[in-house]
Amino acid sequence: MNKDRRIHLGLALILACLAAILSGSAVYGTQHQAFQSDLQSKTAQIEQLNLDVTDLRARIEVLNTELEKAALHPPVEMKLEKRVVIQEKADRILFALKNKDTELLGQWVHPQKGLRMTPYSNINTATDVRFPGKDIPDLFYDETIYHWGVYDGSGEPMDLTFSEYYEKYIYDQDFLAAPQIVFDQVQQRGNLINNFKDAYPQGVSIEYHFPGFDPQYGGMDWRSLKLVFEQDGTDWYLTGIIHEEWTI
Repeated sequence: MNKDRRIHLGLALILACLAAILSGSAVYGTQHQAFQSDLQSKTAQIEQLNLDVTDLRARIEVLNTELEKAALHPPVEMKLEKRVVIQEKADRILFALKNKDTELLGQWVHPQKGLRMTPYSNINTATDVRFPGKDIPDLFYDETIYHWGVYDGSGEPMDLTFSEYYEKYIYDQDFLAAPQIVFDQVQQRGNLINNFKDAYPQGVSIEYHFPGFDPQYGGMDWRSLKLVFEQDGTDWYLTGIIHEEWTI
């Protein structure tokens, strides 16, 4: 009897172990399935995040491109605002030039770069005469003969006082009454190469232009006076006066 009881107890123990093993397997299977499901979910999330990062990078590239374009081509409102500010200064400077008011003119000259004067369209940054702002008020009293370059056609030296140069190559026409005002554009009119952008890479120009005076010359007697401005801090200052006319 004791032997049978031991056999029954042994069988019961074996059955209990088998039940525990099966139960553990079921739990493991459930946990494994849950783990696999969670892993798939996390993998999908990572893939989505990678797609989002790729999309953000593409958007950043687009924004950078737009910012570069905006720097090269400011919005129309900014251009108009800049033109209004510079145009106002240019008109006052032209009025001062017409009235030979060099005291007033000197107030608008660039404090570091001074004022360069060029008799024709081609600018020679090495030899064109440049005056510091402090010297501007006394120019009409200055009897110094300056070398301004050479005359077009003859090649003879252009050696003049400022007063003589003014009469021929600054206010030789009433530019305040010019019928055309051209803002910040380079126009090739004569035979000389107009190298404005090379000479003034940061410059902004306002050109007062007469397309001609006597019809018999077919426009070859045109004249322009170009004022050049460059920014210093938040303000704009005069850095160049360029006289332009037909050259041979």
